[in-house]
Amino acid sequence: MSALHAISGVVYLGNDWLMYADPDLAFNLSENVAPALVFGSVGAPATLGLRDGPEICGTVLLQASGVWSGLSRRRALAFLYVDPLSDAGVCLQQRAQGGVVVWPDGELMARHGVALDALCQGDVSAAHVRRWVGSVLGEAAALSGGAARIDARLTGLRAGLHQHSEGRADPVALASQLGLSAEHVRKLFRQQVGMTLSSYLAWARLYQVTASACDAQQRGQNQSATHLVSAGGFYDASHASRAIRRYFDLLPTQMLAPKAFVDCRVLG
Repeated sequence: MSALHAISGVVYLGNDWLMYADPDLAFNLSENVAPALVFGSVGAPATLGLRDGPEICGTVLLQASGVWSGLSRRRALAFLYVDPLSDAGVCLQQRAQGGVVVWPDGELMARHGVALDALCQGDVSAAHVRRWVGSVLGEAAALSGGAARIDARLTGLRAGLHQHSEGRADPVALASQLGLSAEHVRKLFRQQVGMTLSSYLAWARLYQVTASACDAQQRGQNQSATHLVSAGGFYDASHASRAIRRYFDLLPTQMLAPKAFVDCRVLG
């Protein structure tokens, strides 16, 4: 591996999703931070070892947020993480039912002209990846029974959490914004989103760290891990390191130095 790149894969960033594609991926037991579609290939399917269950194998897997898994045998894989408060994220989290399931359509890549090896090398344009992810998430929502219904006050909270993810969320302040009690906010997250509020804040922080690193690359700037961790709203480097290790089995310096960042976001 080149000394310039701490990890060998490519990070793709969308407005409400994050994807990591690696030609030689393995990782220790870690917690899934958001509902994710995991793409392998016919010859080398995605295979996840679960902390609380048997090994699951399939060309495409769906993994719920909060599930602990590991991958001991190195292989090419792509993880497509979806914002848990987005329409597609809610559908995927509900369909996964708190576990890992084999997705019924193993052709989600091939049918749209996307090859896993090209994705892992960064050889697919941002526009093509954006169209493909949009199609995949649309199909996933349809297979999951259409748009899931959650309290509109939670969907309205999403933008604010991404803009103000600094430190630990104040349940009283959040409840006041929603016109609800703090306990009701926590209950809504557990019942309707399928995860805790604190878990969603971890997703928001890690997404912001990735976005900051991607933006720095676009500007041709070299920024320290400390600066980018601060941009994500963590208390300090130790807080960030624990979260990144828990959810991605990486060090902050590794997470911020993939082979490439590909910005698929649409501004506006």
